Amino acid sequence: MVSPLRLFPLRTVLFPGMALPIQIFEPRYHQLLAECMEADEPFGVVLIRSGSEVGDAEAVPHDIGTTARIRSASPVGGGRVMVQTIGERRFRILSLNRDRAFLTAEVEYPVDEVTDVPEALLEQVTTAFQQVQRFRQLVDGVYRRNVRVPEAPGALADAIGTAAADVLPPRLLQPLLDTLDVRRRLERADAVLEPLIRGAHQQAQRAVSERFGGVDRRN
Repeated sequence: MVSPLRLFPLRTVLFPGMALPIQIFEPRYHQLLAECMEADEPFGVVLIRSGSEVGDAEAVPHDIGTTARIRSASPVGGGRVMVQTIGERRFRILSLNRDRAFLTAEVEYPVDEVTDVPEALLEQVTTAFQQVQRFRQLVDGVYRRNVRVPEAPGALADAIGTAAADVLPPRLLQPLLDTLDVRRRLERADAVLEPLIRGAHQQAQRAVSERFGGVDRRN
């Protein structure tokens, strides 16, 4: 089914389930925000493929993005609004429209291609991502005996992409968002776990050294 969608091109990859704060200051995006809130509709966040900046009217986005549901919008002064959003579902751009102040598109909402996921792969990725989460607990100064991660392979891969959003450049995360085949998506998520673990470990080392004097990395 083809549907219209307002677009917000960014230099960020948004994954389903990922929280994304956006500061809006341009009049055209104030308009987009007002329309979405009035209609209770999400907008589409999509990574810029080419273009000089986020506000570039000629910016060309990637084909796959994620809808962003507005949770709250608060003025922060100077004509700026801080918008809290959450990623909902993937969309694919079929055609772009540039006849308004902001980009719109005709999109479709693809579904995951469910293929057999080897149990060993799922267990390996789950264990590694739990390690990331434990390191992040150390950073936050909290402890939970059971580290919960998504059980569904597709959601697990998206959670890893979300965790990597502040560690890896968007160009390395877009292929993960693009992948509809669940097994292939999990394999790609597995490939980004090593730098993610390394970054989380370094953060944990700094945090713990300030409190207790260090933390050992465990493989």
